Amino acid sequence: MPHYQLLMPTSTASITPKDDDLRVTNDTNADDQIREGYPIDVAARLQEVLGLSDETMAEILGRSRRTYRRYQSADKRLGLSESERLFRYLRLLSRAEEVFGSQEKAAWWMNEPNAALDGREPVEVALTTPGAVVVEDLLGGLEHGFPL
Repeated sequence: MPHYQLLMPTSTASITPKDDDLRVTNDTNADDQIREGYPIDVAARLQEVLGLSDETMAEILGRSRRTYRRYQSADKRLGLSESERLFRYLRLLSRAEEVFGSQEKAAWWMNEPNAALDGREPVEVALTTPGAVVVEDLLGGLEHGFPL
């Protein structure tokens, strides 16, 4: 099983996260970062990469669209539960990138209806922890060449 670490800036200054900021490689460090709270900029970058609406990103974080926008305006750090939800997607994006070879292909796959998920998009299925496990298992099957 691979280890994951969110590579994100250590400074709390407001900067635009880069693609490397969305990669996860070590769960131990990710635990510390989740407890500290991810900067809202990481959520905004994930939203941009996946091409999600504010409403969908807010749903992923478990907040209203209005609260999500307020967090962005205040350059706020996410709380524990919001950071855990964000990590779920960072992990899946990293895993999909490993399987498909690029962030662009991974993002496309995350947003496409999938027959193995009863026609739902992986980004939708992953809203719950069990759903994220199903998506991760699907990625593992694809990586090993299982027909799905």
